[in-house]
Amino acid sequence: MKTFYTSLLLFFTAFAFGQTEAVDTSKVYPVAEYMPMVSNCAAWDTTYQVQRQCSQEVLLKFIYANVQYPDSARMQGVEGTVVLNFVVNTDSTISDAKIVRDIGGGCGDAALAVINALNPLGLKWAPGKQKGIPVKVSMNIPVKFKIKEVPPYDVVDGDTIYNTFDKVLAFTGGDAAKAEFLSKNLKYPAAGNDSCSIGTVEVKALVEADGVVRILEMNDFSNLGMDYQFEAISATTASIGKWEVAEYGGKKVPAAHLLRMDFKPTAAACKATVSKFEKAQLVAVEGSNLYNAGQQEAGIAKLTEALDAFPDNAEFLYARGNAYLDMQNYAGACEDLSKVKEILLVTWADNLLPVICKQAEEK
Repeated sequence: MKTFYTSLLLFFTAFAFGQTEAVDTSKVYPVAEYMPMVSNCAAWDTTYQVQRQCSQEVLLKFIYANVQYPDSARMQGVEGTVVLNFVVNTDSTISDAKIVRDIGGGCGDAALAVINALNPLGLKWAPGKQKGIPVKVSMNIPVKFKIKEVPPYDVVDGDTIYNTFDKVLAFTGGDAAKAEFLSKNLKYPAAGNDSCSIGTVEVKALVEADGVVRILEMNDFSNLGMDYQFEAISATTASIGKWEVAEYGGKKVPAAHLLRMDFKPTAAACKATVSKFEKAQLVAVEGSNLYNAGQQEAGIAKLTEALDAFPDNAEFLYARGNAYLDMQNYAGACEDLSKVKEILLVTWADNLLPVICKQAEEK
């Protein structure tokens, strides 16, 4: 009988304690009744377990798609699992990300950089809950680093393009011969002299193992139009037989090469435009070099100077837009890169731009 009353007393004591224990919203819980998860997964009309599995898969997929295996780690043969810890806050953001276990070679920092990018890129969380109340929860995530044998080529839209060589692709006679070839074979459309149309077309050419030259991509940075693009294609394909084909593993292989072609009007009335364009090109290169050297404001100023001269030059816009993005100036990046998309009609920006522009609206 004594044992029965003692057990009953312990039961009511535990029950009363559970009923009165308050949820501390300032505390970081190591585990919660309802663990945090990526918002999209939490919205699924399914079981809690399936939601959690979805959240982990989404998070790991994002990490592995963005983490960069450090060159130093590859060279040292460093492999293993990095463990990261971060706090999911009640406002759907994360904070206090840190490395719990590192394997060296810069792997921990590489993984941490991706976690720290979750907030700027807008990955939202459904916060953890204790007794139905949102609370801060600490979470661990493992990131595996495994060195894989990288093939010496990429496959792009069905084309095999080598990126590792025993002998690199080269224009016969070198850069000087290439420049001379383009000066003779690149024709400026006569109609362009009326408006002094000027700009650069960049062609990514594929030189096959048999020497055949094909067009992979083309960027008309100043939106010059079809006449200029046709001339760029004609000059590129005319270079068949002018290349020393790349080699790998004792055989000739396909490789890509970028050809930049400046279209400059030949009319005497356009001399001032040509001079202005050539100066803007030099200023833009100077701006990029300054920015890359750590002189951000000076670099941006030079790129802006080039754009003041030619506001619709996608090459200048792309350089400044990426600089703004690096500086987390999302409004500037959104504006510049949106113009690039309009001019070049590129698809790479379809997923990136909405995220950048959303960040600009929230700031």
